[in-house]
Amino acid sequence: MKQNLAKLFSFIFHPILLPSLATILLFSMPSYLNNFQYIYKRGVTQIVLLSTFITPMLIILILINTKIISSFYLSEKKERFYPFSIVSFIYIFTYLILKNLNLGLLSVPSYINNFILISAITIFAILIINFKIKASAHMAGFGAFLSFLYIFFLKENIGNVLFTTFGFNITIIHFFSIIILVGGIIASSRLILKAHTMKEITIGFFVGICVGLFSIFF
Repeated sequence: MKQNLAKLFSFIFHPILLPSLATILLFSMPSYLNNFQYIYKRGVTQIVLLSTFITPMLIILILINTKIISSFYLSEKKERFYPFSIVSFIYIFTYLILKNLNLGLLSVPSYINNFILISAITIFAILIINFKIKASAHMAGFGAFLSFLYIFFLKENIGNVLFTTFGFNITIIHFFSIIILVGGIIASSRLILKAHTMKEITIGFFVGICVGLFSIFF
């Protein structure tokens, strides 16, 4: 049971899903991004999902079928080079395309482009570190996600109440408490699956945090 739950959480919070999750969150926060029309937000989200999740997923499946890698979770250090290289290239390419894309008279919001760029840099950093140690890509993605959102809140001066659900106000404190709890679940899942040691999880997390903080300059 523990193993199955760990696999489920490892999939739900896989690094290649984070750009799509970030896009949905950014469009839902009480900032100027929430003022766009639904059809526009849906279109951008679909583009991000297609380019940063579905396309990399298909490539990973091809790599599995050709036996270049053994599984979606890339548990072996030696298997990480090709998937990480390909995905980081796709993300850079996606960033460049979206940066110059106009949907009608509207361009893709810079925050969404920047998170895709941050994701690409994070994957590339883990790829480089992988020559020495198998740092956790899950925790690197989570760390970048966490610090990027923190910078977003600082830059946009978001109000204390983010959402209201069933009459309950979800504040910034509630939000980050939930995010940190999710981070703990991801780390625990990787440990339960014996995919990483605590050292690898810690290194991955701090790599992601450091890369995400660069978004303050974008």
